[in-house]
Amino acid sequence: MNRSQRLIWTLFVMAMAGLVAVAVWRQTRSVDLPVFGELGSFRLTNQLGAAVSSESLRGAVTVANVIFSRCPGQCHRLSQQMSRLQAATPEDVRLVSLTADPEFDSPAVLAQYGARHGARAERWWFLTGPKAEVYRVAEQDLRFTVLDTGVQNPSLEDRFIHSGNFVLLDRRGRLRAVVQSEDGDAVEQLRRLVERLRKESAS
Repeated sequence: MNRSQRLIWTLFVMAMAGLVAVAVWRQTRSVDLPVFGELGSFRLTNQLGAAVSSESLRGAVTVANVIFSRCPGQCHRLSQQMSRLQAATPEDVRLVSLTADPEFDSPAVLAQYGARHGARAERWWFLTGPKAEVYRVAEQDLRFTVLDTGVQNPSLEDRFIHSGNFVLLDRRGRLRAVVQSEDGDAVEQLRRLVERLRKESAS
C-alpha cells in the first residue's frame, strides 16, 4: 500500500469513526429521561408569604434542592450554584429551595437569605411551612434525605443533615433527573437537562 492509498484509508476510517460517534450521540439524545416519581399534592409558603402548591409548579420545568439559612457551609455552595443556574436558564424555568429548618426559616428569614444570593423571587422560591409537610415533600416526593438530628451546637453543623443534590421536574411535575452538587460541572449538567426537558415538553 503506497502513501496515497494509506492516506485515503486513514481518511475513510476517520470518517466512519465520525459517523459512528454522531449516531451514538443522536441515539443518546433521543432516549427519554426516566420518570422516577411524581410530585404529590402539597401546600407550603414562599419567601414572599404567598401560598405555593403542587399546581403552582405545573407547566414549568423545575429545579429543586434543600438548604437552610443557618447552614454553615454546604448550603452556601448549593445556593451559589442555583444562582448561577438562574442566570443561565430562561425565564420560564422555576427554581425551588426547601428549608430543612422550617421552625427557624420564616418567609422573612428566607427572603433575606434569598436576597444575599441574588434570588429573583418571581422565579426562585424558598419554601417553608409545617415541618412535617416540608419534610414529607422533600423526602417522599423529591427523594431527598432530610434529617433533624436534634443535636445542639453553635455552628449547627450536625443539627440538620440533608442531600446535596438537585432534582429536576418536568412540566407535569414528574421527577426526571438528579444531579450531584459536588460535580465540577453540576451547573452545566443542570442547564443541559433543563433545556432537554423544555424541548421535550414543547414537542
